[in-house]
Amino acid sequence: MRLEEIFGTDEWFGSKNILFVGDLLQLPPVNGRPVFKKISNKLLKTRHGAANAVNIWKKTLEYEELTINERQKGDETFFKMLDSVRHGCLTDETIDMLKSRVFKVSI
Repeated sequence: MRLEEIFGTDEWFGSKNILFVGDLLQLPPVNGRPVFKKISNKLLKTRHGAANAVNIWKKTLEYEELTINERQKGDETFFKMLDSVRHGCLTDETIDMLKSRVFKVSI
């Protein structure tokens, strides 16, 4: 709404192109709170349908997902493991690989 006021238009985001960047599957910080709060489908439908609300995200945004992981580009196995963790689809193989990377430190 503020951009609409600034640029004197009734178009979403003041009729300006906006670039949102982020990891929608970002894991929560260790001992921290998640970035996004999970809500049930029922609650989502209740809130979204309230007062015939417009879903601004569906109406105005185009979504493009980046699919090339540059950081783990040279290690396909490690990349697949991290990707399965991000999606919450842990296999026995993934769990075994994670366990193999744990090391103990004497203090």
